[in-house]
Amino acid sequence: MAIVTHECPHCRTAHIGLRVAAILAFDAHRGAVHFDCPKCNQPSCAIMVGNGQVGMGSWGSHAGDVAQLNWTVEEFWPKVEGPLIPENLPPDVERVYLQAERNFPVIGNEEAAGTMYRKALDIGLKKIDPTATGMLKAKIKKLAADGKLTADIAEWSDHVRDMGNDAAHEEAPPTREELADLRSFTEMVMRYLFTLPAMVIARKPAKPQT
Repeated sequence: MAIVTHECPHCRTAHIGLRVAAILAFDAHRGAVHFDCPKCNQPSCAIMVGNGQVGMGSWGSHAGDVAQLNWTVEEFWPKVEGPLIPENLPPDVERVYLQAERNFPVIGNEEAAGTMYRKALDIGLKKIDPTATGMLKAKIKKLAADGKLTADIAEWSDHVRDMGNDAAHEEAPPTREELADLRSFTEMVMRYLFTLPAMVIARKPAKPQT
């Protein structure tokens, strides 16, 4: 079976042999190729270009990577998104947030991503108010009551699963939808607490020298 060695955009396994499932040749040296991943069975597609004499029609008899036949990937779908990190985060918050973002796209890593989003929230909230104690929801409510977060953000926290510090001990992992909700909430809190204040400071006019 012909394969193409590439990162799977779904399970994020690097250098895996994606199985060639279908081919649409544009001409002798270029075409669209559909794959399925032997690990997660999810589909993907690429535009491939051939630099040698072996056409796509000969792939059926080839066992191995078609790179051996001088075919290379020109463009690949779906594209893998890079980590989305709010600007101006404190270094320790950014470090944890990056771990969450690296785990977020990987199917099966929902618990790891959720744990890191919650940890980023916990560290960030402590930096704003070290006196806030209890679970994340309680800390968020306190910051909202003190005017450091909006009431809308506090209300939103009531609808986000896994906001408690004991969530890591639950047996059922978060669904993709629940994780996406936690991700959006965490991003909003981080931007409100750190990104927006830094932007306001940056836009303040310089004080005239006396």
